[in-house]
Amino acid sequence: MESIKDFLCLMIYCCDCHIEPPIERDPEARPLVFQKLTWRSTDVSKCTVRGKNSDECYNYVKVLVPRNDETLFACGTNAFNPTCRNYKMRSLERVGEDVVGQARCPFESGQSNVGLFAGGDFYSATMTDFLASDAVLYRSLGDGRPVLRTVKYDSKWLREPHFLHAIDYGNYVYFFLSEIAVEYTALGKVVFSRVARVCKNDNGGSPRVLERYWTSFLKARLNCSVSGDSFFYFDVLQSLTNVLQINQKPAVVGVFITQTNSIPGSAVCAFYMDDIEEVFSGKFKEQRTSDSSWTPVPDEQVPRPRPGSCAGDGPAVDFTSSVLFPDEMLMFIKSYPLMDEAVPSINHRPCFTRTSSR
Repeated sequence: MESIKDFLCLMIYCCDCHIEPPIERDPEARPLVFQKLTWRSTDVSKCTVRGKNSDECYNYVKVLVPRNDETLFACGTNAFNPTCRNYKMRSLERVGEDVVGQARCPFESGQSNVGLFAGGDFYSATMTDFLASDAVLYRSLGDGRPVLRTVKYDSKWLREPHFLHAIDYGNYVYFFLSEIAVEYTALGKVVFSRVARVCKNDNGGSPRVLERYWTSFLKARLNCSVSGDSFFYFDVLQSLTNVLQINQKPAVVGVFITQTNSIPGSAVCAFYMDDIEEVFSGKFKEQRTSDSSWTPVPDEQVPRPRPGSCAGDGPAVDFTSSVLFPDEMLMFIKSYPLMDEAVPSINHRPCFTRTSSR
């Protein structure tokens, strides 16, 4: 969604929304209603005092998602003071008081972010501070679950990410992003595309380890490449679909481009959700010393229950809550959130490629 300066326009039907061709509307149907909502920032003077120019001090709407069947949740940069509001879906009447937008909406219009509601909780991925130095995957606004986030300033968890999409699927919320690859620092700043996931029933760790942090955060590389004498990679994710069916199997489809310092190229790659899950069930990746290469963690060094598991399910079925996980498991997931294998694209090749352009 593009940023919207100062106002939010919605076109809605007075009945359940369902639009199909032909374009001509049934004369008996209820009329189309156009509504305009203006939400201007009152903090422009404070923003300019901070050294920002006037164009940066508008209220750019960066979050616009349904909270439920009746309520729309919107967040704006609000002149570098992120703020969120709830509106009635049909009338755009404001509901309740303003909500602090920090960690739910970026400070600046050009910063990437994603957000969605799942199980009554709001999952967001954005920058949490004025200087854009703290990237976060964040859960908040739920009635029964604690606020959780990724570990702060830890490049193994997130390193200069660009957030693209989030999906509620099964027991997890999946985040799709591109970031600087921590495992390729010797080659400079190389961008990889990732899929990360967290358990929806994650309650954080024990008071000793990962309290108020995700205990289930894992991430893996998405492999969109053309094989040959050597692989040609389309490393940088640009956009992604929601889950759809390919060959009667759940999958997602993404648009990728090459690194900025390589030959220009674009590709469309598809990934089965089962293949994503298989990678998250595989080996973890580690770097034993700061100057050594990254290698798989030996199976005998992986604690039980398996790190990244959801409490009450699978390997962690005997644990009713993540706060009861052993410290050894929590220490492992804090240090090794990256999977060793990359997620292969369907048929191990792009669906479509185009060279000489991104």
